[in-house]
This record gives sequence, structure tokens and C-alpha cells, in this order.
Amino acid sequence: MKKIYLTISLLFLILATSCELGDFGDSFQENPNLLVPDQADPNFLLNNVQKEVADLLMDLNRTTDEVMRYTVLNETYADVASPTALNGEYTNYYAFVEDATIIYDLASNDENLLFHRGMATILIAYATVTMVDYLGDIPFSDANNATGGEQIFNPKPDDDEAIYNDLLARIDTAIEDLINATIVPTNDLYYEGDADKWIRLAKSLQLKMLVNIGDVAGINALLIEDNFITPIEDFQFQYGTNQTEPNSRHPDFNTGYAPGGYSQFLGNSFLNLLLNDKTIRDPRLRYYVYRQNGADPSDTLLGCVGATNFDFCYLGNSYYGRDHGDTRSRGTDAIFRATYGLYPVGGTFDEDNPSAPDFAIDTQNQSGAGILPILLSSFVDFLRAEAALRLGTNDNAEALLESGIRKSMDKVVNFAGGIALSSPFAASTADIETYVAEVMTAYNATDAQGKLDIILKEYYLASYGNSTESYNGYRRTGFPSVFSAPIFDSNTPFPRLFSLPEDAVNFNNQLEQRPIVTQVFWDRNSAGFIN
Repeated sequence: MKKIYLTISLLFLILATSCELGDFGDSFQENPNLLVPDQADPNFLLNNVQKEVADLLMDLNRTTDEVMRYTVLNETYADVASPTALNGEYTNYYAFVEDATIIYDLASNDENLLFHRGMATILIAYATVTMVDYLGDIPFSDANNATGGEQIFNPKPDDDEAIYNDLLARIDTAIEDLINATIVPTNDLYYEGDADKWIRLAKSLQLKMLVNIGDVAGINALLIEDNFITPIEDFQFQYGTNQTEPNSRHPDFNTGYAPGGYSQFLGNSFLNLLLNDKTIRDPRLRYYVYRQNGADPSDTLLGCVGATNFDFCYLGNSYYGRDHGDTRSRGTDAIFRATYGLYPVGGTFDEDNPSAPDFAIDTQNQSGAGILPILLSSFVDFLRAEAALRLGTNDNAEALLESGIRKSMDKVVNFAGGIALSSPFAASTADIETYVAEVMTAYNATDAQGKLDIILKEYYLASYGNSTESYNGYRRTGFPSVFSAPIFDSNTPFPRLFSLPEDAVNFNNQLEQRPIVTQVFWDRNSAGFIN
């Protein structure tokens, strides 16, 4: 052992001596293979922030799809919100926040980067708000110090309400940057360098946050400005059709149109609302859902016919999904399952499918060129309608409910350039008018709680493709009321928050795990009030 120590000491001595043999100048003092922040291209950094924010939001939505019944919950709530569920999302979030932090620092000495900083601030605010909505208290003020100050390896978590308040102020600063900017980034994936559209998004994001908080005065101030997104400013991420690496297609298209059929199931609760909640089928049904097969699955294949603990089992007419919390193993029935349609994943418009799927001959198939609907103008209308009814803001809940439904219908029916408009199966104006009239008649015939239930149900249906919105709405209000508990594990508590990522807890001694019944600060409802 002494011989080993002696050898190591000699090596250190040789290295120390060699450093004094000559002066090689500053060129050898930094790693030539690593860029320092001052050398980074802000346009490349901003490109990464734009894409990674969309990736984060998509990943969170796909996780919550199961919780919110758009797809089947094939496990328990404890499993879907487990400490391993958001490991990747958490790590990726802090990675691209580091890119944004570098942009902030570069812009502090360069007025040509004000637009970059404004965009980055809004995008990071959106991502951070969403992380808080899922996780509550997270490291914020001590996290990500890219170019200066002391690097903190175990950043403490900040109070979730304090993070919200900080972000509201930062969004105001971003708006000022956008107003004063003179040079646009080389690549704006969302609004093509239009500052006014980014400002409308910023105001709409503040509205979304203030509805969560329940800030009546703040919402009313935004209503006076009336500078929210309209349909032409819908905040969405556009996917492509490339199927080789990098795969640019919508992630749900990749799973829903895989060779051999759809490996997941759509949720029967969601399908039932589309099929049976009104006197007519939802006009968006054929756009939302594609039936892979015209044949009904057999009773043996279903395995639930006549079982009293199932809510639906099978809805008929090839709309084959599964009930919420059906944890049975999946059989060899992938080609029978209903899958994603034209909207929003860029799949196929349902024109009464053949006996076996052959997507190659479906002219309506968009090959995965779908969208991630992040914050749509219809969402803004539903949020305003909810706030008017629940909080008493200076708005017209009835008019906004109708406006939200109509905007959703218009977006879905005209999706992908209106490619399905010429189909005999396209939603007709009469269908949409009948649907809207039925909703509004029901709305006017019920009490305040019933009205709120209707608003949240229509918001739920319109936010297909973005389950974060319905997850937040369900926790805020307990609506829509049509949801039932998981059929096989009805006593598992609903995840009011997701577990802190296991990797973060293991490597940051400032973090402690907490149960999934912990509530984010704006969720002021009683324990166990939702299933």
C-alpha cells in the first residue's frame, strides 16, 4: 500500500513540475472542445428552448392522458404518478432552462437580443408553471446559474405560490422586451417573429395562471386590456412527417399507427362522451377517433361482457377502448382497437373503415403531421367562462361557453387545411348547430354548479391532445362530474400532484418525497373530492 501511495505522489510531483517548464499562454487554459456561455449562438439556444418546451409539455400530457381518461389507465394512480414517472421530464426541464439562462445573460449586454430574451422568458414561464402544476414546490431561485455566481449543487425548493408570483412579474418584463425589440430571431417556430402574437400569448398565459390562483382583480385587469390570443394566434407546436431519425411525427401517431395496430387503448369514458352524451354524436368524433377495424371484437376477446364492475366494457360499432383502471393484460387485439384520428395527431379521418386497416390507402392520413395544442383561443374562452361563473369576474360565461365550443369545432373541422371537408362523413353545419343548441339549452336550464359542470365538460372535450388543461380543471373544480373511480382499484387516491422524481430526491439533499395526495397551492379543495 505504501508503494502505491509513493507512486501516486511521484506522479503528482512530475505533473506539478511539468507545469513550470514553460508558459503556453491562455490558449491552453480552457477546454477547446467546450463552448463557454459567451461563445454560444443565441439563435441555436433559442431553437433548443422552443423545441424542448414542446417536448416537455407533450411528455407530461401523454402521462396525464391516462389519469384524465383519454387513454386507458392500465395501472394504478400510484404507479402512473410514481417517483420514476417524471425523471426524464425533470432532468430535461433544467437542461433547457440553462440554455434560456445563457440567453438572458447575453441579452443583458446586447439590445439586439431583446426579442430572444422575451421569447425565452415566456417559454420558460410556461414550462415552469406546468412543472409547478404537476410537482408543487420545485427548485427555482437557486437553480440554473449559467454564467456567474456560486454554483449551487443542492438547490432548495421554492414555495410554489412564490414561483407563480415571480413568473407573473417575469412575463411582464418579457412583454417589455418584445415591445422594445428591433431584431427578430432567425427561427421562430411558433409566431414567425411577430411580437404582437407573443404578447397576446403572454397575456393568455397570465390569464391561465390567474384562473388557477383565483385572482379576480388580476383577471379583470386583463379583461380590460382584452389582448388574448385569437384563433390565428393559437399556441401550438407543428409536427412533421419524417419517420427516420430524427422522427418528426406526432408521438401519438407513432404509437397509434404502428405496424400491427395500436398498442394502447383509448378510454371508454372519453369515447362515451363523444358517442352518447348528447342526442347526436359529437361532430368531432370522426376527427378525434379512427376505427381500425369494422368488425366487433368477440365477447371472449373483450372478457368483460356482463361483468357488473365495468362501467362500459364495450361501446359498440367498433369503438373499442377500455374502462378506466382496467389493469388486465392486453390481448392480441391491437387491430380491433379504436385509435387516434386526424386531429390532433395527423392520423386518418374516419370514413367508415375497411375490414382491416391499410393506412397507406387512406388519402386523409396526414402521416403524423399533427399538432400539440398548447394554449388555444378556445381554451381561453373556457377559462374565462369558468372564471366568470366560479369567481364572479366581469365576463359573460354563457357567451364564452358558446364561443369556446364553436372555436373548437371550427379548428377541428378545418384541420390540415380542411382536408376532410369534401368527405360525405364530414361534420355538417347542421350537426354543429344542433350540438351547440343542445349544450346551451342544458346550460340555461340548470343551476350554477350544473353550469360549471357543463363548462368543464366542454373544455375537457375541446382540450383533447392537451390533458394538462383538463387535469388542472378537474383539480380546480371537481368537474366534469361524469368520471368514475378506477374499476379495479377504486380506493387508490387520485394524484393531486405527481411524486418528485426519484433521481432528483436521491441527488439533492434539499428535497424530500411527499405523497401524491399533496396539493398544489391553488388546489384548495378537500381531500378525496375527485376520483
